[in-house]
Amino acid sequence: MIPGEYKESGRITSQVKSVVRSAVKPGVGYLDICELVKKEVESRGGRLAFPTGIGVNQVTAHYAPQEGDESVVREEDLVKVDFGVHIDGYVTDTSVSVTFNPEYNLLLEATERALEVAVATARREPRTGEIGREIHREAARFGFKTIENLTGHTVDRYTVHAGKSIPNLYMPGMQSLKKGDVFAIEPFLTLGSAAGYVVDSPSRTIFSIVARKKTGAAELDAFVDRVWSERKTLPFTPQWYTKVAPKEKLEGIVDRLVSKRILRAYPTLVEASGSPVAQFEHTMALDDRGLVVLT
Repeated sequence: MIPGEYKESGRITSQVKSVVRSAVKPGVGYLDICELVKKEVESRGGRLAFPTGIGVNQVTAHYAPQEGDESVVREEDLVKVDFGVHIDGYVTDTSVSVTFNPEYNLLLEATERALEVAVATARREPRTGEIGREIHREAARFGFKTIENLTGHTVDRYTVHAGKSIPNLYMPGMQSLKKGDVFAIEPFLTLGSAAGYVVDSPSRTIFSIVARKKTGAAELDAFVDRVWSERKTLPFTPQWYTKVAPKEKLEGIVDRLVSKRILRAYPTLVEASGSPVAQFEHTMALDDRGLVVLT
């Protein structure tokens, strides 16, 4: 039996995704997109499960624009919007890619098709390696590559990545999905000439609490207590806490907490050869009736 909170979270996620598809246009600011997602999620009774990611072209994951970011969508861009919703910690995760550049139309079509194939495979085959095989085959059929070191994942309460991975190519010996699992499948596709994997960039805009221990520094301990009360272990971005302290001071607090291993930093991931990446994602669950797509 799927908890009702997952179903409600998925319903909100699906509705907001439709709004995002039509809102991403040339000239719209990255921060404006994030604010729109937050507003639409909260107006429907949900909370953001993690900071909305804006991945433009080769920027693939884990970039949340910060205060003062004046970047806007351009006509030539491929834009990925990755966001999640939680109801009392029950998380659903989704993403959509949008472009106005005809050069990328086939890449988006192939990525969306790869997700459809993956969902169909998951309905009949619980082995995650086999799901990855079919994603990779579909990408190759269109002449594209999958990103080999990014995967889908199970989710759990207050946990976005809960242990099982769903690769985007065949991997032997992977865990199978079981009844009761809630999981996200997210094909990432890039050009056939690309490196086909992501690397860390110096940018770090998303963090989460990994340990709750006192530092002896009042401002650090107060910040951790505030984030914990609002987020538990769910990721956050400093952009949400600019009223707590000026941007520069806030960055210092976060850096010190990372160095003390109280916070984990998620580096922004970029495609290694600088090639554009597309992404589509659904969260789904296995129950007594079979596969249920939540988003």
